[in-house]
Amino acid sequence: MIDEQTVWDDIWPVVERLIAATVAEDPQTMRQLLHPGGQAADALALYGHDVFDVLLKTVLGRERLGLTRAIEGDGGATAFIEYAWPDPAGGSGYTAVDVVAVRLAQSAGGWRVVEINPAGADLPLNSMRATSILAGTQVMSDEGKLPAEPWILPIALYAGLLQLPLAPGAAADAVEELLLPGLQARQFGFLAQLAARRLWRDFVAAAAPDLERPGAWAAAVEVIMGEQSNRGETQAAVSRYYRASLGGVSARVRQIRAALAIVPFDERYTDLKTTEIIYKESDT
Repeated sequence: MIDEQTVWDDIWPVVERLIAATVAEDPQTMRQLLHPGGQAADALALYGHDVFDVLLKTVLGRERLGLTRAIEGDGGATAFIEYAWPDPAGGSGYTAVDVVAVRLAQSAGGWRVVEINPAGADLPLNSMRATSILAGTQVMSDEGKLPAEPWILPIALYAGLLQLPLAPGAAADAVEELLLPGLQARQFGFLAQLAARRLWRDFVAAAAPDLERPGAWAAAVEVIMGEQSNRGETQAAVSRYYRASLGGVSARVRQIRAALAIVPFDERYTDLKTTEIIYKESDT
């Protein structure tokens, strides 16, 4: 069980150190605070430290932040920390725009950050919600450009309208060298890009494929991610973008699906789901 003292002494300081390292642009320290294989570690590898300014909302430029909630998960093995950057103009209060949720897990070296979501713990941001927010608030200009206000950046990142530069060395092979820029050019969102990279690496580990014709493999991964994101693109359209034959792409789609036992809206790869908190009533 996680008590209040553990939160203040062991868990919250990890989040504070990550924020400080982000402001200092210190990726080495940031990496030490992240759980290997988690969403946050994958984001650092894919985009570098800049993406954390958006995820942690240091981009808001606020001087004060405060812990708003701590929620125990998995019998004390994980914890959700929710904090806010209050707007100085609004006094001590805060709104949903100011809130960030961080999921941490215990490891041999102490608590490490697994996942960061630039929204409240009860209603985390995903690509569908981000797109709905942008459509509902009508923030786009007549020229189709995003406004300059920093609060919109996390939403635009998740919706695919904000594409951050890929970090040097983000691509591990010839397939990723085509896939990652391709996903950005076609406005896949932040979560979908992370999931596509994870899907491809899971497949490589499981099947050790021949990487001849990397464009066909990249197209196959995008086809599957399009299904996981409910984008409705045809295999023919994706194949044309990567200059790959439709037959070769279709065969590779089937091979990846079979090797990883992928199902529709697979929790491992879809960007339409996020970590949910389920509250259980105490027996006492």
